[in-house]
Amino acid sequence: MSRLIVKNIPNLITEAQLKTIFEKKGEVSDVKVIFKGNKNRRFCFIGYKNESDAIKAKEHFDKTFVMMSKISVDFAKTVDDPALPRAWSRHTPGSSAFQKINKSQEPPVTKKVKQNKEDQQEQEEPKNEVKSKKFQEFLELMKTNKKTNQEISWNDNVNNQVDEIFEKIEKEKPKVVQQPQKSTPANVNERRLYVTNIPYTSTEQELKTVFEKYGTVSSIKIPKQRGGSLSGFCFVEYQLPEEAIRAFSELDNKIVLGRIFHVRPAFKDDKEEQLKQEQQMKQEKMIGEEKSSYKKFKKQQMLERLNDTTSWNTLFLNPNTIIEGICKKYSLDKKEILSEENDDMAVKMAQMETQVIKETKDWLKSIGLNIDFLKVEKNQCERSNITIFVKNIQFRVNETDLNELFSRYGQVNKVYLAPNRSIGIITMQDDKQANNAFSNLQNYKFKGSILYLEWAPTTLMGESNKTNEVNQQVEEQENELTRILYVKNLNFSTTEKNLLKFMSSKVNDIKKVTIINKEGVSQGYGFIEFDKPESAQKVLRLNNLILDDHLLQLSQSKPKPKQDLNKRKQKQEIEPTNKLLIKNLPFEANAQELRRLVKQYGELKKLRLPKKLDGSIRGFAFAEFLNNEEAQNAAESLQSTHFYGRRLVIEYSKEE
Repeated sequence: MSRLIVKNIPNLITEAQLKTIFEKKGEVSDVKVIFKGNKNRRFCFIGYKNESDAIKAKEHFDKTFVMMSKISVDFAKTVDDPALPRAWSRHTPGSSAFQKINKSQEPPVTKKVKQNKEDQQEQEEPKNEVKSKKFQEFLELMKTNKKTNQEISWNDNVNNQVDEIFEKIEKEKPKVVQQPQKSTPANVNERRLYVTNIPYTSTEQELKTVFEKYGTVSSIKIPKQRGGSLSGFCFVEYQLPEEAIRAFSELDNKIVLGRIFHVRPAFKDDKEEQLKQEQQMKQEKMIGEEKSSYKKFKKQQMLERLNDTTSWNTLFLNPNTIIEGICKKYSLDKKEILSEENDDMAVKMAQMETQVIKETKDWLKSIGLNIDFLKVEKNQCERSNITIFVKNIQFRVNETDLNELFSRYGQVNKVYLAPNRSIGIITMQDDKQANNAFSNLQNYKFKGSILYLEWAPTTLMGESNKTNEVNQQVEEQENELTRILYVKNLNFSTTEKNLLKFMSSKVNDIKKVTIINKEGVSQGYGFIEFDKPESAQKVLRLNNLILDDHLLQLSQSKPKPKQDLNKRKQKQEIEPTNKLLIKNLPFEANAQELRRLVKQYGELKKLRLPKKLDGSIRGFAFAEFLNNEEAQNAAESLQSTHFYGRRLVIEYSKEE
């Protein structure tokens, strides 16, 4: 539905001119004028990224004039589409006119004839067993071998096809000529797809939304040319082979984003295997450098969690950096803070960390960065592919040090470093260089501390234009809905013609009338669309509209409510109160230490630590303040604070 065929175009019009005409109704992804040799066949294909834009363009441009030529616009169909009209030209094999001219010759079996035969065979089989032709092909691939009773994979199928091709070549070649040697069997990656004919303006996120409908996408790679433009193909890898099979059967030779996608199984990349082996060698070398078995185990565990986003903590701070920053700011000595005489060392460390986190947030705001991502869950936060957070930095590190470090793996565009050395932000030139730096510098030991890297959110660099675009789309949708009225209490015998005739007697500019039917039976309600919002408001003011002995009830049409995926979480959300639930408490903590930590953010009314039968705490506590503002201040300040090495989790408690 996102690709249009435009007929009777002017003979001398170019693709660039057609693009400027049709992109008035939306973003055009493809324009193709069909030629036969050097002769223009006077029709073309226009592809839109969105189906809604294609529908608007069809309604607007159909039966209009372009350079004195009246064009006709319709939705394009693929070659294997069953709704494609029958061939009629005398030059087309398989048509009746072609058979009359070539009576002596047997009519060649075309794709459509094959398809009709296959459709007849499918009608004889049960509908539940066969749903689509392509999916049936893949079911045959996954059937067990009769001889060995083993499952056949894509690799086996491709290898068999290669063997059959070479057998045909050997039969056709004369005996005198040496037979060609068989090449190595094709090695297919069962979870990876090779997709061609993608739009040259498509982004990784657009393609991801298309392929995520059929399974969990683990990676998408879009090769680029030297100038930075796309090459017109991509590689999509799924987590499971079944998901790749489903995407293949649903998307191959289908119109997506205005173009016809061609999907094939991808071969395994030898370079990727070499890189994996090199990375394994590096990891084994790093693990082998450790002396004790426990350190080797911890090192291996850390390397396995390299790309695990669940363990990422954006505001993680190096304890040494915290102490050095506080000592420099207030001209203190480390001995005064780290003295053995201090009983509340954990409380002081937590308070210092809370202060540094607050300074870091203020610094991010001061340089014009958006920190709203801290309020969003990690899984829902879209990550950038060129901007990297650098954490666990030593206090003596400066911006030039970070620039020199990351410049080893590509060109660095921007470097930000907090004055208290709590966090650094690196922006690379492109995603390839950023991935190279991320994979090589993750857990890299730099000036006495191991660096922790994290992909920054896409909204960090003030990408507020996206939100503005979303707001504009919402406004446009609301403006369109002002032209549509919802009508109910219709008589079940009332037809659309009767309703249109009745409403036309009240207002002239009615565009469309729709009555909702279910299995051919009217549901008693519908919609009336007008050309102007003023006409809709005029009809709303009318009273006592009776049609077929039923009093019509009119109201403004409303948009469909968006389905919230996190309904369960939304039910659990509690309104802010003056009582906090503090979770993930260390078992070494006591009520006095926790009271000292919490009371600086407001007047504490009550603090309760539930205990077990043996007298140890249960790992959570309830803190009650005098008012909601003080509780909110404590919750925001302590949200990322560590206490005895544990990160505190603060939530609002239910009122008793």
